[in-house]
Amino acid sequence: MSSFADQTSGGDGSKAASDLAGLPLGRPHHVVPLTLPQLERAAARFGTPFQLYDEGAIRANARALIAAFTAHFPGFRQHFAVKALPNPAILRALMDEGCGLDCSSTSELHIAAKLGCAGDHVCFTSNFTSREDLRIAAEQGVTINLDDVSLVPELARATADGAGFPSLISFRLNPGVGRTDSKTLSNVLGGPNAKFGVAHFQIVEAYRQAIACGATRFGIHMMTGSCVMSDAYWEESLGRMLDQVAALRAELSIEFEYINVGGGLGIPYRPEQGVVDVPGLVVRMRKVFDAKIAEHGMPEPVLHMENGRYMTGPFGWLVARCHAVKRSYATYYGLDACMSNLMRPGMYGSYHHITVPARDPSACDAAASPPEGAQTALANVVGTLCENNDWFAKDRALPTDAQVGDLFVIHETGAHAHSMGFQYNGKLRAPELLLRGDGRGAGAVEGGEPKVVLIRKRETIESLFENCVMPEN
Repeated sequence: MSSFADQTSGGDGSKAASDLAGLPLGRPHHVVPLTLPQLERAAARFGTPFQLYDEGAIRANARALIAAFTAHFPGFRQHFAVKALPNPAILRALMDEGCGLDCSSTSELHIAAKLGCAGDHVCFTSNFTSREDLRIAAEQGVTINLDDVSLVPELARATADGAGFPSLISFRLNPGVGRTDSKTLSNVLGGPNAKFGVAHFQIVEAYRQAIACGATRFGIHMMTGSCVMSDAYWEESLGRMLDQVAALRAELSIEFEYINVGGGLGIPYRPEQGVVDVPGLVVRMRKVFDAKIAEHGMPEPVLHMENGRYMTGPFGWLVARCHAVKRSYATYYGLDACMSNLMRPGMYGSYHHITVPARDPSACDAAASPPEGAQTALANVVGTLCENNDWFAKDRALPTDAQVGDLFVIHETGAHAHSMGFQYNGKLRAPELLLRGDGRGAGAVEGGEPKVVLIRKRETIESLFENCVMPEN
């Protein structure tokens, strides 16, 4: 497994230049990496619906992001947000490429421990955390990022008879403002309407209490938005954090080892959207960093991030079969997938691109074009839940010749899709499949076919009820 140190190039950009050659970061990935016959063979083998992930693309994207940042921020650390895609096979691949893990629960800490991720490569950022969860995190030796000043005495009590209060402590700052470039209001994670973080007027007291409990090393964290596509957000966030670090240094006479600007790098869900220019963004962030370090006359902390969606989102697809077409007030394509496989459209009204490979070859081949004379019409794509929010798309232009039996592909489901699944109506969560590849242009082949392996089994009806207990008469 690569360490963070293995990923640091010394800041001369040579590693970045080699890793980024021919690889635009966060590139649109609306094309399925399998042909229609290969998708059909996967469907015959594993059934539908299923989630498909491209291992090679995920690995290459992780290498490219880390290289872009370490070229200008020596010691840079990227912790993958486990909540986005908590499959151990994906997490292991990301760890291999130099990522640590960002955990929000003790279940996620358990996965990190099982995978052998070192404690100093794991950050634990939960909210409204129980004393028991704080104890588990401290005993595992991970970096604890507290969400409220009230958790300081709780952590002290949790560690009084065990690991002892951690020497390294961090707080999640809520600066009183937040923003996002998405239309989803819940993606605003800072400000008075967000439940997260220590208010800016409480942050000094939070660190003061941590010092009193024995903390001697410090970091600071802030994440105020998700799915951010603009550079200005990061420049403002970084500047605000460094100003806060300067104020804390002056007030408390402490130094900061790192600042964690959170995750939130966005991805293009719509085909017409552009991508974040990460190498350009890094240069702009470096300028802010240099200016603030000089302004405040302070030593340079290491930069941390914890991107999730950006790392895996574009490289996942939900593949489902159309099993009914209803033509009434409108046309409805009913899939064998439902909201339990992808909650975002029903919960947030989020857009996900949808293609029908049998009717549009460009779904699987970027160089292909729709058949000559192909026609589209507005239609709805829905699932089978007894819930009227169970929609994947409303009034979407889809091929008029799409029919029962066609595979439908829902794109950009590599983050916050399977991980947000649920079991309403007793729906069985789909299996997860991995298209093998090393991310350097070489894919695994099995019998002349791209190698697709199972990394999570389909749930069974039995598993839905195995923890139920029937009371005795």
